[in-house]
Amino acid sequence: DDTANGGAHIAASSGASYALVVAADPKSGRDAVDVIDATNKLVGFHVLLSPGHRALRATGLASPPTVGGGYLVRGGRSSAVVLTSGGSVVTLTERATPDKVDMLVQKNLYAAAISMAYSDPQFYGPGDVVALYRRHAEHLYRRGEFGAAMDQYILTIGCLESSHVIFRYLDAPKIPLAMRYLEALRASGLASTAHDELLRTCHLKLGDADAASRIVLAPGAAAAAAEDGAPRNLPARGGAGGASDDPSETLAAICTLDAPEAAAALASHGVAIARSLPRETAGVVIALCDGTYCPTAMADAA
Repeated sequence: DDTANGGAHIAASSGASYALVVAADPKSGRDAVDVIDATNKLVGFHVLLSPGHRALRATGLASPPTVGGGYLVRGGRSSAVVLTSGGSVVTLTERATPDKVDMLVQKNLYAAAISMAYSDPQFYGPGDVVALYRRHAEHLYRRGEFGAAMDQYILTIGCLESSHVIFRYLDAPKIPLAMRYLEALRASGLASTAHDELLRTCHLKLGDADAASRIVLAPGAAAAAAEDGAPRNLPARGGAGGASDDPSETLAAICTLDAPEAAAALASHGVAIARSLPRETAGVVIALCDGTYCPTAMADAA
């Protein structure tokens, strides 16, 4: 689309999702060239022309996307040319998708980066897109936006180890968000017995016995939970009952329990232990979530 300057404004299409706009900058009065990404609703490029130079004509070109077997193989590429009154020519060429995604991530524009990556399977497979979901989640988590972070973590289910997420949401204020994740695991068919017991314990901690009773546990886990509907007292290593004031002793006691009881105990004591023993506590959570937990081995290690 080729458009001549009728005064102050030029607009030229440069592809299905981009628009080239040349207009007077309100602050400097100089002509400015902007490339608008209409799909992601952002300015992809901005530059001021040299003082005294005006845009006379602009044209945008786009190569068509490559489709094979009914699927998009490679997206189209766009370019643009702007002719100025000073005799100079401004040429713009669209960067490769990885370059654009990296720039968007650096600016923390993750939604646009994910959309762009998803639209170009030449460079980004499903695992690459999930990695961006994880980076977005961790960015939001660092900002204290725990609910929004969980929205992104749920999109990583099946690719990101569940213990990485669960460990971050074990403290009391975040328990409802941990429950959202555990419910999503169950809905996807990827929840283990330890996940089910942890979800059940979370319901009990929030006083929702009806919801807890609707979670069907494996026979061994159900028997362990049937005594009083709550995790049993932790056995002390020295033989006395109850949890120790020493985080190391408490973690060691948890590691003597079967997986369902250990998951329930971590829901009750995990945050306090993790303050002193973050790596060790994370190790137990990981073992519970990936199915490698063994009470004897874990107790010896603890």
